[in-house]
Amino acid sequence: MPNPPPTAAESFASILWCLAQAVVTRSAFGLSQPLINLIITRIRDAKQAFARLAARIQAGTYAPRRRAATPPRPPAVRKPRPPPNPLCRKFGWLMPLVPPAVVFGGQLETLLRDPEMATLLAAAPVSLRRPIRSLCWMLRVEPPKFLARPAGPAKPRTPRQPRPRREPLPHYRPPTPPDAPAWMQNWPPSRTRWFSRTRTRSPPRKA
Repeated sequence: MPNPPPTAAESFASILWCLAQAVVTRSAFGLSQPLINLIITRIRDAKQAFARLAARIQAGTYAPRRRAATPPRPPAVRKPRPPPNPLCRKFGWLMPLVPPAVVFGGQLETLLRDPEMATLLAAAPVSLRRPIRSLCWMLRVEPPKFLARPAGPAKPRTPRQPRPRREPLPHYRPPTPPDAPAWMQNWPPSRTRWFSRTRTRSPPRKA
C-alpha cells in the first residue's frame, strides 16, 4: 500500500531539517562554529513555532489572541534595543555562507504556493508572520502578501512655509558732480540700456 503524500507541515519540517544539515556541513568549508550555532538556532525556532501552531490549527484548538481593553498605562521609560545583527540585514544573507541553500529556498517558495500551506498560514497570519518572514529573508524568498507587517500610522506632514521672494537689487549709479557738463548727466548709462545698444549697434565685421 503506497504511503500517503506528506502534509504541508511535514514538508516544511523536512525542508528545514535538510537546510540545517547543509549548514552543519559548512564547518568543513571554513564556517565558524558560533555562526553555525546562530543559524541553527534560527532554523530550529522557526521549525518548532510552525509545528506547534500547525498542530493546533489542524486539531481545531487554535484561537487568535484577543487583547482585552485595559486602561492606558502611564508612559514608561523604554529600554534601548540591542543593536541588530549586521549579518542578517541583507536579503538572502544565508546564500553566500551556504550555497546549497539555494535549493531549499526554491523548495520553500514552492511550498508557500501550495493550497494546504496557504490555508495554514491564512488561519494564523499574525502568529506565523515572524517565523515565516525570518526564513524568507534568510533564503531570499518573497513572503506572501498577507504576512506583510502592518503599516504604522502615517506621520502628519508639516506644511512647508513659502520662501520670501527676493526683490531685485537696484542698479547702482554713482552720483554726478554738480559742476559736470550737461553730456555727463545720467552717466554711465544703466546696464540694460548699454547691453541693448551694444547688441543692436555693433560695428560691422571686416571682410
